[in-house]
Amino acid sequence: MLLLWTSARVPGLVDAKQKQELIDLVLKHQQADGGWSIRTFATPETWGDGSRAEKLKSEKDFKNPPSDGHQTGLVLLVLREAGMAAKDKRIQRGVNWLLKNQRQSGRWWTRSLNKDTYHYITFSGSCYPLLALGKCGVLPTKIQVSKAP
Repeated sequence: MLLLWTSARVPGLVDAKQKQELIDLVLKHQQADGGWSIRTFATPETWGDGSRAEKLKSEKDFKNPPSDGHQTGLVLLVLREAGMAAKDKRIQRGVNWLLKNQRQSGRWWTRSLNKDTYHYITFSGSCYPLLALGKCGVLPTKIQVSKAP
């Protein structure tokens, strides 16, 4: 996914066929609820030092992890920057997930891949959704996301 995101800023990094393949790969991870889960993009053995793999594999939601703010926001941001229309139904399903799952505090929850004590990933799990909602034209007009230089 990061290759797709970078290709939006580096012309010629991928050709049109590769770009579409990357988009299709990302879209295949969209869940039934409209969101995406960071846990479906890599095996737990590749997270941190891999020590949580056995614990995570024993959890009931291992094969169907919940969508989270980090990945849903990041995916929407990347897809929009890759040229997908904000009105695309798959984008809209993701936007709806973000709008339904924002906490009263204003944040979106994302469970840490590495430990169950501090979930620092919730910081990016709140920043990416805000950027994505801005790219999708959903933020109030007084809050707008500027274009990157």
